[in-house]
Amino acid sequence: MSEQNLIVISKKDLIRKNFAEKFPILGYEVFTFDDIYEPIKSLNSLNPDLVIIDIGEEKRKWKIFVSGIKLAKKKIDIILLTDEMTLDEANEALILGASGIIVKPFFPEVHLKRIFEIVHRKSKRNAKRIYPRFYAGSAFQGELIFENLKKNKRYSFPLVNICEVGTSIRLDDPANASELIPKYSVQDACLKLDNQEIHISFRIVFRTKDLIGIGFTNIGEEKSNFIRFIQILNLKVFGKSGIRGKW
Repeated sequence: MSEQNLIVISKKDLIRKNFAEKFPILGYEVFTFDDIYEPIKSLNSLNPDLVIIDIGEEKRKWKIFVSGIKLAKKKIDIILLTDEMTLDEANEALILGASGIIVKPFFPEVHLKRIFEIVHRKSKRNAKRIYPRFYAGSAFQGELIFENLKKNKRYSFPLVNICEVGTSIRLDDPANASELIPKYSVQDACLKLDNQEIHISFRIVFRTKDLIGIGFTNIGEEKSNFIRFIQILNLKVFGKSGIRGKW
């Protein structure tokens, strides 16, 4: 299930294809366009959280689009891709509301990660490590299984997403499992990731109406398999740059 909307505007098939294939794994619903007119007309219905604009052939029209985005009530990250840009042009773009500027040629294994970092750089300023959340669906299937021995209940929830330190599950019935609230902990649970089983301990970090966020407190003997699984997801989205160093 997608959590955010991404608009990509570029005449380059390589750029549109990379975002369309890889950013859904990060929880984005991706809308791609080869010109700027249609997304201008459909901006309200698309309701973007992130906009990527290749301004190579849109040197004037992109400013109109960005000015329109600034009128939106919510925060929208705007990242520009450009063949070249003077310092004055870059300053103007930032004043208009651009969150970042990337100079082409576009290299997926460099710039997909760079765009992710630009969007999340506030967390980096707060000295928090960024853990990309990978969403179940095309990339993997997952399930969390555990028991409440006191109530003689066995739970099985499909995963919404996963990262190195936790996961999220969604309740079909928000009235179900009323005891699963923040600080509730489980010492023996099974995390199913495709054809693997990972034994974990966890505690609940948050609960909204139908979504529960879970933090891992321990990963069992299969920890190396779990880390390898996360690395594979990183590779699917970011290529080799996704598993190098700390984010």
